[in-house]
Amino acid sequence: MAVVESVVIIHDAKSSWDVDPPFPGPLIRAMFADRVRIRITNMLRDQSTAIHFHDLHMINNPRADDTAHITQCPIHPYEKFIYELNITQTGIFWYHSHNAQQYADGLIGPIILDHDILEQRYDYGSHDYVIILQDWYHETWSDIMTATWKDNCGHEQPVQCIPLRASFFGSCKSEAHPIDEFLCSPEKSIRLRLINAASGIPFRFWIDQHNLTIVARDSIEIASISMSLVHIAFGQRLDLIVDCNQDLSVNYTIFVASRNSYQPSLNNIGATPPINKSHSIEHDKLDSNDLFFEYKYLKPFKPRVAPAAIRRITLASEVRWNNRTGIDALEEWSVNGITFEPPNEPLLLANVFDGTFKHCVAYQRAGRVNNKHVTHIQHLEYGQTYEVLMINYDSQLHPWHLHGYSVEFTAVGKIPNLKSAKCNQTQKDVRPFNYNTVLLPLNSTLPVLSVGDSFTVPSESYVVFRFTANNPGPWFLHCHMEWHIWPGMALVFSVERNGRYDGLIQSPTTSFSTCGRRTKISYQSSRLLLSNSHKTEL
Repeated sequence: MAVVESVVIIHDAKSSWDVDPPFPGPLIRAMFADRVRIRITNMLRDQSTAIHFHDLHMINNPRADDTAHITQCPIHPYEKFIYELNITQTGIFWYHSHNAQQYADGLIGPIILDHDILEQRYDYGSHDYVIILQDWYHETWSDIMTATWKDNCGHEQPVQCIPLRASFFGSCKSEAHPIDEFLCSPEKSIRLRLINAASGIPFRFWIDQHNLTIVARDSIEIASISMSLVHIAFGQRLDLIVDCNQDLSVNYTIFVASRNSYQPSLNNIGATPPINKSHSIEHDKLDSNDLFFEYKYLKPFKPRVAPAAIRRITLASEVRWNNRTGIDALEEWSVNGITFEPPNEPLLLANVFDGTFKHCVAYQRAGRVNNKHVTHIQHLEYGQTYEVLMINYDSQLHPWHLHGYSVEFTAVGKIPNLKSAKCNQTQKDVRPFNYNTVLLPLNSTLPVLSVGDSFTVPSESYVVFRFTANNPGPWFLHCHMEWHIWPGMALVFSVERNGRYDGLIQSPTTSFSTCGRRTKISYQSSRLLLSNSHKTEL
């Protein structure tokens, strides 16, 4: 077993927590088929928390997904909580807080689940490294969420929406932390496990005079592809193999630069190291700046076909601006005109013990810019295959993540007939477009472009994926930009049988924490929902 070293590469660093925070959290390491127990004590003093294990599917066990207000109650200050996980996957993963913007403030850590296929396929020996990439701000998330700047229309906008990163968040300190070094033995290879744990920046990553071979995306093996530079989206993980075939007397620099998500890649804000073409082994034959790169080039290791779907779910996301400064929120993020409001108690808890969601969903209220606030749930029937059309009307890309599943991407493209918003508008003019003219029928089986759980919907574009709803429970689908998820850019896919989880998931224990209107756990019957020994393959 290789000894893995964790390294954090920070873009513009300063901690807003304690003087000496434990950043990142400790490496969690296990193997396929292990059962892992993790004890958490919340010592944040004045903040509740919840720890989500990013892309661990938690088959038939959604309570272990650990998303505050969706599958569990928040862990309050000085409370303890025990997570129990059945390991059904292998590869590189990570954990982070899923309450408020705590992961933007550094509550993150790596996970390695050993014995994946890459260990057998590539000879890298003990040279196995985890690199966590994160944007790190000079202000706390609460200050960032309330600071403003004026756009070209004279309207005040939230500061996290660029282009004031350099001036507001401070200048980069090149000596902020010690230089990390990686040993690369002659004629050998190293494995780099990249995690983009950023809350607002997609990254470019490259190593001077070395090609990078991408061999896995989101812990799923791909047909290997070699490049001199890679892009990695928020929440995404990439496994790289690097051949050690250069001059051993030279130290080669690893570069990480922000790829600004609000402006074109050629107009990045702040100083970023240039890619020196004279140092490149060869110019990329592939366009790594292509907005659809992950769909065009990160192909499955073996060709895959997505099954026919019974229904298309269209999810159109956009920002709606509100300019009544000092009175209302500055922006309202929405999906299909709905700004997500957390339920009054966790959805899992309500459905398990009441058999319905009607008592727990947030009361609907009107938004300020022709939107509505409510707990947005898409109900899916267990065992059926669905097609999801994600439409991004916004001028910036959005990184999405679906809990509980890896999905198969089948189509991408630019939105036709889209006009920019005028200064006196709160949203863009959207002309109706029939996507049936560009998408194949639902009863068609489709070649799979790529597979993953964390993905980018580029600006003014659409992305289509299919998946079979065979992992029951309430699964969060959300933008992974911290500044968008909490203002409402999220929803829940609830995988049920006839509206209930009864008979599909493992029963929560009587020690399962309660919150909201429920003070204790009581079952409607003595029958367990599902034996803990029951397993389903995804």
